[in-house]
Amino acid sequence: MSRVTTPPILIFHPQAERYGELLRGRFADASAVAVTDEAAFRRALPEAEILVAQRFPAEILVEPHGLRWVQVTAAGVEFLAPVAGRTGDLLVTNARGVHRAIIADYAFAAMLALQWDLPGLQRDQAAKRWNPRRTRALDGRTVGIVGLGAIGQEIAHRAVAFGMKVLAVRRSSAAARDVAKVFPPDALHECLALSDFVILAVPATGETGRLIDRAAIGAMKPGAFLVNVARGSVVDEPALAEALAEGRLGGACLDVFAEEPLPPQSPLWTLPNVIVTPHMAGAAADYEERFTDIFADNLGRYARGEPLRNLVDLARGY
Repeated sequence: MSRVTTPPILIFHPQAERYGELLRGRFADASAVAVTDEAAFRRALPEAEILVAQRFPAEILVEPHGLRWVQVTAAGVEFLAPVAGRTGDLLVTNARGVHRAIIADYAFAAMLALQWDLPGLQRDQAAKRWNPRRTRALDGRTVGIVGLGAIGQEIAHRAVAFGMKVLAVRRSSAAARDVAKVFPPDALHECLALSDFVILAVPATGETGRLIDRAAIGAMKPGAFLVNVARGSVVDEPALAEALAEGRLGGACLDVFAEEPLPPQSPLWTLPNVIVTPHMAGAAADYEERFTDIFADNLGRYARGEPLRNLVDLARGY
């Protein structure tokens, strides 16, 4: 247990007490206030130098406060977009990498379930219908990963172990480990046309809103599968539902939606080639421990005056 004396920390989160407990287990002298409701959060804020939070009203950051560093407990920081460029020298970090393993697990569960038509097999089982069919291995198939951050890189690494060819779309055109070819954003459709599976792993920003629109869906290889572990805002859901209903796409596994919970009237619930999951791909059972690993490392860096991990550029959204 470290004896580093920490500055005043405010933890605002539904699991604030658990985070506080884990933090004190790492830093014996940690000065942390844990709150779960907004009223208590606002009362405690004036005394805090460091804020650890899942979400909070973004405008707080442009009002008078004593904060020097905000550590977000998730990877997504789109809720802070309204104050981009107005937070001065405030440090903002996210939990990039905390979901790396669990979401990569989900991506492969999704690809295998779609490839093997597990929903169809379960329907056959429920009907006591013996209906053998052939399928293909992932080996030799091409996966296009849209967004090559920590999650995308982990998926690429595992895909190579499965014998898959990996393509990716990202801002930087520099070569990437495990990726056969990197496409710039303006070549998205070219990547989609070559991919048997498309996995969306981009952050929610102004540039990625409806990135997978009707034209992008039309550019996808006929029979291809889509897996979305990014944000619902990235996909034109009506256009996707239409392509799936018409059989132009082979299927989709969707963990995120434009509106959550997914409304009962959405056709995505009942399409036979769609798997719907309730925004749980990153919900690791040990999430708090994984996050605390990241935060504790950053807290040590902060105390020593060293650069922090996972610094966020609010203007870019990640």
